[in-house]
Amino acid sequence: MQVEHDARWIKHLSVLSKLYFTPTFLGAEHIDASKPAMYVGNHTLYGVFDSPILIDYLYNYHKVAVVSVADHGHFYLPVWRTLFKKFGALDGEKEYIRAAMQQGYSILVFPGGGREVLKRKGEAYQLIWKQRYGFLKLAQEFNYDIVPFAALGGDEVFEIGFDANQIIKSKWFQKLLKVPQLDKLLRHGDVIPSLPKNIIPKRIPFYFQFMPRQNLMNIESAEQLSDFRDQIQQQIYAGLEYLKQQREVEKV
Repeated sequence: MQVEHDARWIKHLSVLSKLYFTPTFLGAEHIDASKPAMYVGNHTLYGVFDSPILIDYLYNYHKVAVVSVADHGHFYLPVWRTLFKKFGALDGEKEYIRAAMQQGYSILVFPGGGREVLKRKGEAYQLIWKQRYGFLKLAQEFNYDIVPFAALGGDEVFEIGFDANQIIKSKWFQKLLKVPQLDKLLRHGDVIPSLPKNIIPKRIPFYFQFMPRQNLMNIESAEQLSDFRDQIQQQIYAGLEYLKQQREVEKV
């Protein structure tokens, strides 16, 4: 399996986002290009602005050869698939991720995946990880440290105008989901997007905070793994609160 990385492409494509959102990065001391790690954080609304900035920062500023785990849906369209691959994105199949880790790449993971990107009203900065533990098991298998990070700003660039819950919670849609094939295709309604009031994003400063590396090698049971995942989530929530405070301080 060949991972595609185009540093020049990544830098050029993210330059407008960086100028528009003026990102601030904290916790750079926890980034170590000499030791592959799994960078785990929150995915923000639509995920099209902060992800390129984050990948550019890790790859072009810290020389971290990072592979971004992406939803399968991104790879159905040829042009879009090519764009994602230039960012080093990888279809989120375990065999592909395992192959990248065997080659020594760091991994960028948003455990909330597509559902966390397609947020609904009232879900700003919520982690919607469901019962996903596979990423932690892979980190343990390859002795990768987990580097939690928090991303602030992306959930506020758009105001939701049409809430997907209006469709998903309707009686007729729930009837559709009773058809197994449709339920699988629509992922229980997770793929239905909310729509923004305006297509032009608000100019809001972005903040990213990387937190101390953590290792899973002492974890021996499913209960310990669950506790570890909860701990990572709480660190990300705490990071988001800290970044909000930092933003308020800078406004003064």
